[in-house]
Amino acid sequence: MIVLRSDVVVIDASTSYRLFIPHSDQAFLELMINERRRKGCLLVAPTLWRYEVTSAITRALQQNIVTAAEAAQAFAVSLVFPIDLVVPNDELTRAAFQWTLKLKRAAAYDSFYLALAEQLACELWTTDQRLANAVGKPWVRYLGQAE
Repeated sequence: MIVLRSDVVVIDASTSYRLFIPHSDQAFLELMINERRRKGCLLVAPTLWRYEVTSAITRALQQNIVTAAEAAQAFAVSLVFPIDLVVPNDELTRAAFQWTLKLKRAAAYDSFYLALAEQLACELWTTDQRLANAVGKPWVRYLGQAE
């Protein structure tokens, strides 16, 4: 049995998006993250988190899911969100490549979050139910409450 660290959590872009944009999951996610942070937990993500979150916010604006003011606020919050971004090294990139092959995906974005959580022996928090189902590992924690 794998013992997971409780002092680190990898947060993916789907979770962050629902945390920053008005969403039915927002209050629950704030509670979960604030609870962990009060216990000294470090939030981490691969550097692609910044690109994905920015793209998700601008996509929400273009699709009229949020107003310009909401998008600007979400973007501002994302810039000061207390997350440590990890630049992928060769080892992490190799592990992400293997996850991409294993999941039979064309894109490797999700695989970098998986590889980082695996490397750090911690949970990956996601609101992407398809990802959580595809991986089927207890350390990939689905936090979506409303679809």
